[in-house]
Amino acid sequence: MPGIARSTDMSRLNPVWTPALKLIAVLAVAIGLQSTLGLWLGVGLVIWVLHRHRPRFLKMLRRLRLLMLVLFAVTLFMTPGAALFADWGLHPTAEGLDLAWSQLLRLMGMLAAVTILLDSTSQRALAAGMLALLQPLAFGSQWPERAVARLLLVFDYLESAPPPRNLQAVLALAGMASGTPDRFAASLDRPETIELPDATLTRQDVLLGSGVLLLSLLLLIPGHSG
Repeated sequence: MPGIARSTDMSRLNPVWTPALKLIAVLAVAIGLQSTLGLWLGVGLVIWVLHRHRPRFLKMLRRLRLLMLVLFAVTLFMTPGAALFADWGLHPTAEGLDLAWSQLLRLMGMLAAVTILLDSTSQRALAAGMLALLQPLAFGSQWPERAVARLLLVFDYLESAPPPRNLQAVLALAGMASGTPDRFAASLDRPETIELPDATLTRQDVLLGSGVLLLSLLLLIPGHSG
């Protein structure tokens, strides 16, 4: 199982938006999107990524479009309320339409936030941010380092593996096809040390992250929640 080695380069300035703070910000966006004002945040994020991060956003949107359409349709037709077309046997409702659009905006806003995170953060930096956030919860144990090491191995494996073209290829990618060697499981046994720079939670991360989370929670007070 690969290990994690954390290093700190004190010669370069620590940016305000560290990987750990970016992850906290994405969590704050997920919380804030549950409010009525948060829907406007979602619209703003979508507009921003279409301007600055269009290729990755559209790529992720294409991958999730069927899921979004299914969720929209289920919410539209299965939410009780006043029928928009009373003569239909299975009819959409006014309440369902309102809720479906709200949920779609929330999903789009969350997708936009994840797009910004992935476009502005490398895999190593993302892993370092996760390790920085998980380490205070470990109480001296090594499970955060093992979890992050596994995550990085998944990233590397998925990048090197050919894209699946059929069910057999999907099973092979998952190591479930008969006679297919589990390359991912074998990679877990490689004696390797993965170095992550600045995988520490700073006071700046704690203060700014707490402020961002508090702001998102304030959006949920009565009168702002959707």
